Amino acid sequence: MGKRTYDWIIKENSGEFPYKNKECYVFSRSIIENTEDVKFVNGNINRFVNKLKSQEGKNIWIVGGGELLLSFIEEMLVDEMIITVAPTILGKGIPLFREGNQQLNLSLKGMRRFNQFAELRYKVIK
Repeated sequence: MGKRTYDWIIKENSGEFPYKNKECYVFSRSIIENTEDVKFVNGNINRFVNKLKSQEGKNIWIVGGGELLLSFIEEMLVDEMIITVAPTILGKGIPLFREGNQQLNLSLKGMRRFNQFAELRYKVIK
């Protein structure tokens, strides 16, 4: 996740980190000391992700952060998108997709409903 998303999560959860059971990396332009719950990353995203992919483990999940997501999209590091639609129209807020020169072609893999939420799952066509 991006640093702004991390800061928001910590603030909204009264300092309690909700992803304690996950290996978590926070991308930041500043050099920050790791905590018990997260490792802070400051460097080349492509190199970092390729290093992660070479290790044993599961999927890489990007939490929030339109700016961070744009970097992953520009580097063609996104294989799948899971977008959850909530029944609230904000009118303003932080955009999920930042303006850029990229274009992604997507293929719908499936949809699920969670009460009033709709989850859309797309495969990125490369």
